Amino acid sequence: MYDVLSKIGSKLNDANVTWAVGASILLSQYGLIDKPNDIDLIVHLDDIEVSDKLLSTLGQKIPREPSEHYSTRHFNEYIINDVEIDVMAGLTIHHAQGEYTYIFDNKSVVDTKQINGVPIPFTSLEDWYLLYQIIPDREDKVKLIEAYLIKQGVSHMGVLTRSLHGNLPDKVVDRINKLMKTKER
Repeated sequence: MYDVLSKIGSKLNDANVTWAVGASILLSQYGLIDKPNDIDLIVHLDDIEVSDKLLSTLGQKIPREPSEHYSTRHFNEYIINDVEIDVMAGLTIHHAQGEYTYIFDNKSVVDTKQINGVPIPFTSLEDWYLLYQIIPDREDKVKLIEAYLIKQGVSHMGVLTRSLHGNLPDKVVDRINKLMKTKER
């Protein structure tokens, strides 16, 4: 899986695409899960066409069925060397009080790790703490991240602060505010 990620990273970096890894690979980098399920990439809206062309040369693009939980502007799926890759741009998640659109820009990239000699950008754990609260059936991951952030501290307070300006469910706002009161690292 990491060989595929580094191959993708090399192509996207060479094309100056604004992108980052999230979801299960991000959680594995923090030791919160052992084995990632797939590769989830967030791409800036301005770069989705370039990323689609590049990823289509590396593997097979799979048609996606619409979901009642999302109205993401671009949600592409690929199979590259038997690894599932999900690419999202304009990630929008529906919830009981409306919908939340994830803010993804250069400020969203909070870390870069070398994988097979390729710099791989990562989104923040704080972003996924928020997103998993809105995505259905992810409470187990929310609890893992929350426990980590309470123990280790919130490293990217600005990520949480700016997310509060979006249309979030009240219970998510309350949970984020409670977490933000823990000591910032």
